[in-house]
Amino acid sequence: MGEPLLVATNVVKEFPIRAGLLKRTVGQVQAVSDVSLTIDRGETVGIVGESGCGKSTLGRVLMNLIPPTSGSITFEGREIGRLGEKQMRPIRQRIQIVFQDPYSSLNPRMNIGEIVGEPFLVHQGLKASQSRDKVEKILQTVGLSPEHTARYPHEFSGGQRQRIGIARALALDPSLIILDEPVSALDVSIQAGVVNLLKDLQKELGLSYLFIAHDLSVVRHICHQVGVMYLGKLVEIGPKEQIYTAPRHPYTAALLSAVPVPDPKRERARRRIVLKGDVPSPINPPSGCRFRTRCWKATEECITTEPKLTDQGGGHFFACHHPEDVVATPPPSTVSAS
Repeated sequence: MGEPLLVATNVVKEFPIRAGLLKRTVGQVQAVSDVSLTIDRGETVGIVGESGCGKSTLGRVLMNLIPPTSGSITFEGREIGRLGEKQMRPIRQRIQIVFQDPYSSLNPRMNIGEIVGEPFLVHQGLKASQSRDKVEKILQTVGLSPEHTARYPHEFSGGQRQRIGIARALALDPSLIILDEPVSALDVSIQAGVVNLLKDLQKELGLSYLFIAHDLSVVRHICHQVGVMYLGKLVEIGPKEQIYTAPRHPYTAALLSAVPVPDPKRERARRRIVLKGDVPSPINPPSGCRFRTRCWKATEECITTEPKLTDQGGGHFFACHHPEDVVATPPPSTVSAS
């Protein structure tokens, strides 16, 4: 295997909290804390976790839309974490993003031809008449008709609008696309079509994806590697089959236990892990293990010592002092029948 496409090492992103007349910094929101991951060419890495855990912030930091507080981000062999907007401009063609809401991410005043053709204008100086053939070809690639170029976003369904967003991301032939919950705002009936489109495009164009989501079934369908985030930390990452069949971190086991099983008998028979309490504040996270306040296995060691990501073998890493063997089995007080 050749050089990885993207390597993030000990990435941190903190947002200052300002107060008072002079707007002095009185604290920090620790959105992303010491995250390291690698994305290979042609690979899809999924990031899952609860809302507010830092998934979307991580995606934006990795493409330098939001500059990291510290850490290193190397893309195609070049450090990009400290580059300014002017230096990032040529690199922007190689990293694109598809946002969660396909409607709010499209300019309602522009027709589809203008939206998909805008990257050519901004980065290559091509006018609409010069990029028309390219725009029509890209629309065909994502399953839309070239006749749609004169229409506006409100004339399309949610699934079609997300295909337009994907077409815009493909315009400049990127090597990496950040997919920020690309199907969560879509009806279940059309999610599969968009996910299958992404898989086909990856196979055809050799794309790499960072797939951010909270739907674990979708992640399992499309991703090769899966990372689990909790309160800004990456608590487990590895090949998807190891994550889904042998989770080592209790939080991963709890997430997987919440995934519905399409078999009534199995669903009734299995035991579900119910976490108590709320996610702590990222302004003042717990000492030691950040998950300890909701973990049924927490000990004094979890309070005093922060666990480090440990290699389980085969590229499977987890950060836990008391890892699970296969599936977590909490005491009866934290379990309810599904």
